Amino acid sequence: IHSLRDVQVTIPAVARVKDTIILQCNYDLENQLLYTVKWYKAGKEFYRFIPRELPHSKVFPMTGVHVDKERFFLKVPSTFQLNKSTSREVVLRNVQVEVSGTYTCEVSSDAPDFDTKMDSAHIFVVDYPFEDPLLAIDKNLVDIGDYIKANCSSFPSYPAANISWYLNGMKVRHNFLERFESYPEFASSKRNYYSTSSGVELIVTDDTFRDGKAILSCVATLFKIYRGERKHTFEEGHAKPRPSSVLSPLDVRSGSRRLGICQIGYALPLLLVHVHR
Repeated sequence: IHSLRDVQVTIPAVARVKDTIILQCNYDLENQLLYTVKWYKAGKEFYRFIPRELPHSKVFPMTGVHVDKERFFLKVPSTFQLNKSTSREVVLRNVQVEVSGTYTCEVSSDAPDFDTKMDSAHIFVVDYPFEDPLLAIDKNLVDIGDYIKANCSSFPSYPAANISWYLNGMKVRHNFLERFESYPEFASSKRNYYSTSSGVELIVTDDTFRDGKAILSCVATLFKIYRGERKHTFEEGHAKPRPSSVLSPLDVRSGSRRLGICQIGYALPLLLVHVHR
């Protein structure tokens, strides 16, 4: 018995504002004819494909959802066919945060069975910061035992960015963080855009410097599609004296000669005392 099977939706889990994304719906008709493919967002239909009709595709208005606009006209007057979206793909252009949500593809085979199956997947659209984070430092020159205080703030984004600290490429542990908070900056399209602020306080030790310098980095991330970084280089205020190099053979001989002179000078009075007696 042949029947519709293996309906599977494939869409990006995360996308950026203004991206073009492709919603894919794969299925196996097992030699049956396709009757219709319907796409829904949160239960509301926005795209339909019917191979028996002209035009094959039909789009239903939905806020923030823009199915591809590249069209070509058919011979039938006042009709057109979407050029990019098909029975297996729907192209969404210039996506906005409103596009976030669950998308469902419903596939139906033709007569006599009219079998129907569906699958769903979720996408999250982010609006990332337009610039790297701001980094403020309380000093440039530091010595052993000093405290380094720094603050890092991300520019507004949706959702809030995450901030991490690195010292010489090594991630700073949470117990050194003074605070970590996100707060709304402004609202757009009924959504709040957030800035994130984080502070850190570190004590300078012998291990802080590499060749007299230390690099503190503030990194703002948003999922895996945005990474912004600011760095600051500290210099050691009073460099510690370096240990002297290994003595050369000449220095060793000189040292032995000095040692011998000292020994002779110490033995001479004893010899004189012995002669006098």
